Amino acid sequence: MEIKVFDKLPTYSVDIRMRVFVKEQGFSKDLELDEFEKVAKHLVGFAEGKMAATSRYFYSEKHKAYLISRIAVLKEYRGKGLGVEIVKAAEEKIKEDGGKTAVIHAQLRVKDFYESLGYKAYGEVDLEEGVEHIMMKKELK
Repeated sequence: MEIKVFDKLPTYSVDIRMRVFVKEQGFSKDLELDEFEKVAKHLVGFAEGKMAATSRYFYSEKHKAYLISRIAVLKEYRGKGLGVEIVKAAEEKIKEDGGKTAVIHAQLRVKDFYESLGYKAYGEVDLEEGVEHIMMKKELK
């Protein structure tokens, strides 16, 4: 997968996120794009020249760490390791930016996936639009 990094929210990311989070998972279209779009760096993964995965990251004052979020892989590309690649690419970019810690506000149903990448859950389970989430943290080496 070829991964490109954008300083501004690219249409590719919007398209992937709308398909995955809004159409598939039922999250609100109105809440999908937020105030962090302008400060985040956006990653888009292309498989065979076609958009396939996305994520974004930015420094979160609240968490005193870089937050990787809006991690999504289009349905037809799942199960091929693209989720791993897009998260690892974000971690590498965070390290290049001087970051030492990454956090993810993960859907509880995919907690095991993030644990397999070295993330550890902390805090209480909370609800985002009625879906259980948990904060997860990883020290980047």
